[in-house]
Amino acid sequence: MGGSIPTAEDLHPCEWRSASLNHYVREQDTREKLVMRQVKSVPGHINYYLIFSVKLHHPSSGFDPETRIRQAWAMLRCAQPSVGVVTAGTKVHFTAVDRDELGVWIADTFFIHPSAESAASLSATIKPNRAMQLHYLPRSKEIILCSSHERVDGLGMIMLLDKICHYFAFPSAPRLAGQADRLSPPLDIAADVGTASPRVWDKARTMLQAWQVNAARSLHIIADRPGPASSTVDTVRLELSTLESASLVSLSKASKVSVNDLMNGLVVMAAKEYAGVKECNWLGGVISNARKLCKHPYNTAEHACNVCFAAIPAYVEHVGSALDFARRIKLQRVAFQKDPEALQLLQPMLAMTGDPTDKVQQSQPQANSRCQVEYSGLGNVDELLRHTHGEVQVEDFWLTVGHCGSSIGVYGYFYRKRLNFTLSYNNGFHSRERMSRLLDTLKNVVKDCGGCRVLALL
Repeated sequence: MGGSIPTAEDLHPCEWRSASLNHYVREQDTREKLVMRQVKSVPGHINYYLIFSVKLHHPSSGFDPETRIRQAWAMLRCAQPSVGVVTAGTKVHFTAVDRDELGVWIADTFFIHPSAESAASLSATIKPNRAMQLHYLPRSKEIILCSSHERVDGLGMIMLLDKICHYFAFPSAPRLAGQADRLSPPLDIAADVGTASPRVWDKARTMLQAWQVNAARSLHIIADRPGPASSTVDTVRLELSTLESASLVSLSKASKVSVNDLMNGLVVMAAKEYAGVKECNWLGGVISNARKLCKHPYNTAEHACNVCFAAIPAYVEHVGSALDFARRIKLQRVAFQKDPEALQLLQPMLAMTGDPTDKVQQSQPQANSRCQVEYSGLGNVDELLRHTHGEVQVEDFWLTVGHCGSSIGVYGYFYRKRLNFTLSYNNGFHSRERMSRLLDTLKNVVKDCGGCRVLALL
C-alpha cells in the first residue's frame, strides 16, 4: 500500500485501515459485492470458486519438493498478503502474522495428497472455505490453487501460480516485516473509479431494460437431473491441435474479430445446436480486464490477488453463426472498454439488480431446470505463466470452475500455441453423458472452422 495504513474516519470505506494490533479491515467494493452475489447464491455453500493447476518437472535428486512448495506458499502469503484475507459479511479482514502464526496458517491452508493420481480427479473433491488453499500431489507433481471467486479473478490465479512456481524454484525466507504495506486495494480504489454520474445511471437503466426484453427468448439448455445443488463438480476439456488453433487464429484475424470473441461464438452456437432451437437471443455479458486501468503498482503481478475485471450485461438477438456473434459482441465489448466511465457502470448494476434469478431454482431443485452456458475468456496464458523457473519447468496448465448451481461454465484460453476449452458443471444437475454430448457438439462446431481433437474426460 506504500506507507502506514491511515485510520482517519473520512477515508473511503474500501481503504484498508487498522482495527487493532496487526489486524486490518475494509468494506467490500462494488465489484466484490457483485461477485459475492454469485458466490453466495446457494445458501450454505460457496457457489463460485476457481481451481487452477500446473504440472511441474523438477530434478529428482537433491530436491525436496514438499518442503519447497510449503516454503513457496509461506513466501507468497507474505509477499502478497491479500492471499490471507477473509470475508465476513461485507467486511474484508486481514491479520499480519509472525513466524509461528504463519505456520498455523500454512497448516490450515496447505495440503499434501500422497496417494492422489492426478489433480483432475482430485479437483472434484476439493471444497473451498473462507481461506485460499494450496494442494500438492507428489505422485503427479501437480499443484492446485483453490479460491472463492470474490477474492481473486482468473488472471490473478494464473499470476499467483507463476509466483508459486518461481518461489518453488528459488526459495528464501518469507518477508514477515511490512505485510500490511503490501495489501492490495480493491478495484474501486486501485482504479480510482469515483462516483457514477447521472449519465452512467441512465445508461445502466437503458441497458438493463433492453436485456430484460430479450430475456423472454434467451438461449438455455435443460438439465437432465433435479439436483441437489450441493453435488460435486465435474470437468471436461477440449484442446485443439496446433494446426487447428492456428486456423482459428487466422480466421479471427481475417474476420477482424478477437480470438476470444470467436471462441465465445463457438460456445454459443454449440449451446444453440445442443438445445435444438432455431431462433433465440443470447444473454450474457461483456468483460473488461481493468488491471490496465489501475494505478501503479496495483496493475502488476505483485498485486495479483484481486478482482480486477469488470462485466456488464450484453445480448445478441437472433444468433446466426459464430462469426456473426463474434462481430456483434465485439461492438458491445469495444464500446464498454472505451467508455471512460465504464467502471462506474458497476455501481448502478449493483443497485438495480438483486440476487441471481435462479436462486430459488438452485435451492429447491427440480427436474428440467433451464440452465445457462456461461463463457469466460482468459486470453494467452503464456503471457502470465512462464514455462521455466530455473531448474523447474511447467509442463501443463488447466483449470475448472466450481458451481453449486445449475449453470455450466466454459473457460477459453490460449496455451502453448493451442486453444483450449474447459467445461465445468454440477453433476447434480447434469449427467456426464449429456455433458459429453454438449462437448461433442462443440467439437463439431469447431470442426467447421478447422477441426479439433478432444482430451479424455477429466
